[in-house]
Amino acid sequence: MHSSPLLSSLQLGQASQTTSASSSLAPSSSNITAVPISPSPSVPLTPYSTLSPPQSTIMAPCVSQGYTPKVSFDTFENPAASMFSFTLQVKSDGYARTRHTRVYLCAASEDESGRQALEWTIENLAQDGDELVVFRGIDQEDLEKDHDVVREEARELMRRIQDKCMDVDPDRKLSIIVEFIAGKVVTTIDRLIALYRPDSVVVGTRGIRGMKQAWGAAFGAPGMGSVSKYCLSHSPVPIIVVRPQSKVRKTMEKRRANPKRGQHFDE
Repeated sequence: MHSSPLLSSLQLGQASQTTSASSSLAPSSSNITAVPISPSPSVPLTPYSTLSPPQSTIMAPCVSQGYTPKVSFDTFENPAASMFSFTLQVKSDGYARTRHTRVYLCAASEDESGRQALEWTIENLAQDGDELVVFRGIDQEDLEKDHDVVREEARELMRRIQDKCMDVDPDRKLSIIVEFIAGKVVTTIDRLIALYRPDSVVVGTRGIRGMKQAWGAAFGAPGMGSVSKYCLSHSPVPIIVVRPQSKVRKTMEKRRANPKRGQHFDE
């Protein structure tokens, strides 16, 4: 029995429609781009279409001689992000993470105490094979200015860290991460500790004014004013508090000038 030409045409048409429908349901590899897994909790892990604005921008960090760039992330322009952050990552040439690797989280504010804490960490704490995570909090008001200004501040900090590490020990292999994050410092510190699981957290004795206000507002203690106080009371990991050298010298001079104290300061 021969099939009718009309029936054959209808069957072919139905088969073609079925194939087209199946093809339309399958995602096209040319239109879907997978977002790499980010070390920051603010970067979404779902794919996004290249035809729509990306949810995060993958940035190339500034790299000094002796360092290799790693994937970095920027969510400043993503209104759907759970946390506005700018993350830069580099590692020393030949760096390899091992079971002996230690992770240090350093809160490096812009003032003297933050700079001293960062320098002390680089000079006295970080060893070969360790990972250094440097965090700087950003006031929400700072996001109202040009975001490129904030990004350049992060790049400049990364450059200074790399240069300082090379000056201290050019043969030391390190992984360096710089996190610029806007929002409540309390929430940010807790999330970074949960994310990176540092062996220790390094802080200065005082933070920038905006950070102090954030701590006080968060805990209903306007006079609190110190990141180190909260960390010492609530952190699940050991805290190292670094005092600026100027404060140490001032304290020592005051003790030497006290007539009630002994003469053990005299040489």
